[in-house]
Amino acid sequence: MDVDAFVPPVSSNPPCLTAQVLARAGRRIEQLVNNLDRFTATEIVDHQNVNRSGKLHVPEERRFDYLVSLSRRPSGFMNVNEYRRGRTTEEEFPDHVATEGTPALVLIFHPKYAPDFSMTCEGLGEWRGQPAWQLRFEERDRSRSMITMIMGGRAFNLRIRGRAWILADSYQVARLETDLAETIPPIHLRLDHQSVEYAPVRFPRSKVEIWLPASTELFMDFRGHRFYRRHTFTDFNLFLVKVDQQFGEVVDSEK
Repeated sequence: MDVDAFVPPVSSNPPCLTAQVLARAGRRIEQLVNNLDRFTATEIVDHQNVNRSGKLHVPEERRFDYLVSLSRRPSGFMNVNEYRRGRTTEEEFPDHVATEGTPALVLIFHPKYAPDFSMTCEGLGEWRGQPAWQLRFEERDRSRSMITMIMGGRAFNLRIRGRAWILADSYQVARLETDLAETIPPIHLRLDHQSVEYAPVRFPRSKVEIWLPASTELFMDFRGHRFYRRHTFTDFNLFLVKVDQQFGEVVDSEK
């Protein structure tokens, strides 16, 4: 499960030029944040608790109307906000733990965020049969981390490491896997593994294509919570321009 437990095989021919791959992938992410104001989707959450022997419990399912908005701060960094409505309050998540942050992970490759990571291209691998550059990354400084876990009113920054697969022809990020670079003893956070797969989504009345998360799998172990969770996103609606839209209240989350 750990991203460093096994390195998928790669080819060294042609050679992978890390700076070139990062520059081209970064331009794709810039296009994403420049073109996309917000999107809605149906989110299905499948959750299974895990006992001490590693056995999965009976699955639970939640279904949400889901909205993500993106806005640029004056500094050039991004605000990425998630909203849910329908059955949702934070308590409606299984195990009373809300898992959020998936849409922001791809910003690792945005030019404003990439310098906060050490990155190494491992070579040319593949993703679903397509040639893909395989990059290993690790966040440099926990004080500047992208992910925060909120528990008991306190915020804990999570320093992450992981691996990405970037399509060799289009330089779209097709898959991300992350793990903790260090545990968080105050909340007994020992495991936070996430794998995200991306897929192209088209605007209904144009030829614009946006790559967005199609699914993410999480394994977590903290403060007695041990669970596997899968988020699946379908029925996308994409918004290119600023529009007034009422969607509900922001959901406070544990992550």
